[in-house]
Amino acid sequence: MPSQPPNPEVPDTTGRHPLKGPHAWVSTTYFAEGFPYTIVNSDVVKEVFRQFGASKAEIGLTALFHLPWNLKFLWGPFVDHYETKRLWLIGSEVALSAVMMGLAFVVSAGQTLTIISALFVLMAMLSATHDIAIDGFYLEGLDERGQSRFVGYRAMAYRLASLLVGGPGMILIGLGGWLVGLTAMAGVMVALTIIHMVILPRVETRRHSLSRVLRAALGLRVLAMGALVAAAIAAERELSLIRPAWHAVMASVRSVPWLARLSIGGWIGMVAIGLLLALLVLLAFRRRIEKRLSGSDSHYAAAFVHFLAQPKVGRILAFVVLFRTGESFLQAMKLLFLRDEMKMTLGAYGTANGTLGVIASFLATFVGGWLIARQGLRRWIWPFVIAQNTLNLLYMLLATAGPDAPPSLAMLTAVIMAEHFGAGLGTAVFMVYLMRCCDPAHKAAHMAILTALMSVSFTIAGAASGFLAEALGYTTYFALTFVATIPGMALIFFIPYLDGRPKESVSSAAVAEH
Repeated sequence: MPSQPPNPEVPDTTGRHPLKGPHAWVSTTYFAEGFPYTIVNSDVVKEVFRQFGASKAEIGLTALFHLPWNLKFLWGPFVDHYETKRLWLIGSEVALSAVMMGLAFVVSAGQTLTIISALFVLMAMLSATHDIAIDGFYLEGLDERGQSRFVGYRAMAYRLASLLVGGPGMILIGLGGWLVGLTAMAGVMVALTIIHMVILPRVETRRHSLSRVLRAALGLRVLAMGALVAAAIAAERELSLIRPAWHAVMASVRSVPWLARLSIGGWIGMVAIGLLLALLVLLAFRRRIEKRLSGSDSHYAAAFVHFLAQPKVGRILAFVVLFRTGESFLQAMKLLFLRDEMKMTLGAYGTANGTLGVIASFLATFVGGWLIARQGLRRWIWPFVIAQNTLNLLYMLLATAGPDAPPSLAMLTAVIMAEHFGAGLGTAVFMVYLMRCCDPAHKAAHMAILTALMSVSFTIAGAASGFLAEALGYTTYFALTFVATIPGMALIFFIPYLDGRPKESVSSAAVAEH
């Protein structure tokens, strides 16, 4: 692949060029990030499976398409080390365009759900890689002040992509069928790819050529391993050694009553809890892991060593996981509460939550990013976090009224808009803080680690929310959504980087000592 120019462009945070300034490329790249994400993780997938006759259990399993976003930190260092973020970004978009076009033809032709699922998995992998490249490019292309300043633009563009897929996109599918709707979505992706080929600045120099990976992949050891795997698969087909053992394990699982009664959500919740426990083990042994990895020459190991070498890294990780726990619980039950208890129609909910609420969130994120850029994160973190979390209690007050005397539609709309505004302020704080936790030498890898950890609370809250709401009732449940925010708020007193990241990377200094 061609190398980049030796002198990349200096990041520009003030230019207002209508095509090549950061106002343009920040907006288009984050629109492009949200677009495929929403297709894979929205009602589009569920409607495909429903129309193909899938059961509720099978439709529930589509939640597993989100796993690449939980695990993207595993290949974040690879994206960081080879080629440039610009090349990864555009290359991912080319591949996404091709997969989306293929999906349009496969779905419209009535192919099996196995083929369709494989394409959605591939699309999820590409989209997660695309996210890594975009977040890394954002950190490369803007200085610290610019990163704070453009938080509102990236949030707005991402939400607009979600609205386009969930609104006009679904309407077009309903009117013209899958071929028309999905082809139009693929066309949007193609247009974004062409735009980015033209407007994205070259803000970094290539570190290592991807051809090195290809040469390694064609090495004798890799080919020998591939031959062994192929032989093992062939032997399994002929001898069926593993299948009986698997059936025996599943029979043992079904013999345990509480395991047999577990729903898909329960299994996903158990997996999420397992991941959280693994994270706690990682925190407990992080110094030993750091010491072991520090002797390696691998860029992959270096990315994790640099991340773990940050001051107070345990507090950083705990804060990232816990920051949005309360919001996660709220979002999991909000629709059911407003539709079933408050008697909102789907149209009224869509207008209040999907239109007016999103506008309020846009405005809050813009205002929050602007204020943080002008006066600093430390000045605004507490007002914004309190606004995000205390507004959850408005839903507790609504639940107190009960379904027999539901508040007016205007009151419900006002509560939804206020909650969205507070969430937008919290988003501004959180995005700025995550960017400060990224070492300059490993920006994309560290952002991938952080955003993957960020989603842990969403998974656990989603799995537990239904059980808690049934057991506690909505009034107590929404009070719990506020209580769940307290650990994250308490950690604000102890986390680093509220006044910015030191000019000399702490992790680099730590590595130099080894």
